[in-house]
Amino acid sequence: MANKGNSGHIKRLNAPRYFAIHRKEHKYSIKQNPGRHSLDKSVALTLLIGKLGLASTRRDADRIIKGGMVSVNGKAVKDPKYPVGLHDVLAVGSEKFMISINHKGQINPRKNEKESQVYKIVGKYKYTKGKVMLRLHDGTTLNGSADANVNDSVKLSDGKLSKLIKLGAGAKCEVIDGVHMGRNGTVKSISEGSMHRTKSVLVEEQNGTKFETLVKNIIVVE
Repeated sequence: MANKGNSGHIKRLNAPRYFAIHRKEHKYSIKQNPGRHSLDKSVALTLLIGKLGLASTRRDADRIIKGGMVSVNGKAVKDPKYPVGLHDVLAVGSEKFMISINHKGQINPRKNEKESQVYKIVGKYKYTKGKVMLRLHDGTTLNGSADANVNDSVKLSDGKLSKLIKLGAGAKCEVIDGVHMGRNGTVKSISEGSMHRTKSVLVEEQNGTKFETLVKNIIVVE
């Protein structure tokens, strides 16, 4: 049997919950192209345009995108299947949206006027002449500083590192995975991991409620 290659669609019943779609409305949904962000933590740009109510059909959404009216993180994008994920900044005309996640693990675009993005550091490597390379949660890499560590965050402006946000007591954070997903607050303390226990943090919400979650489940923000 011939290999048909990767399909451009996915069955709605099998789609990641991040898609935030009605699973029984149609049989298939458009699938984003491989690239930035993992496939289970991103959506196709055209799907996001529809979710925002800026287009009533996929054809209309594609027309908006291909017409040059859309940018992601300050760069014009004309690919309807371009992957968009956590903390990307989407601009459609004069409107800007920051991509976040809700308590159901679904994509949650919020109106936002900031041009900068905040990404979590998930990898740190040394290469030529002791230089440091950082890998971010969206899969991109960039040059960093020696004092940057995994689980810290970086603020990007025009694709370049403009600020390092350290993980520590007093840092603001958002929960992006686990049972407390979608909540946010301030890091009160950090419990170091061991052979039998994963590193965790105690987070306090604005209303005073406290909860514990794993460090890998949060991203520190400004």
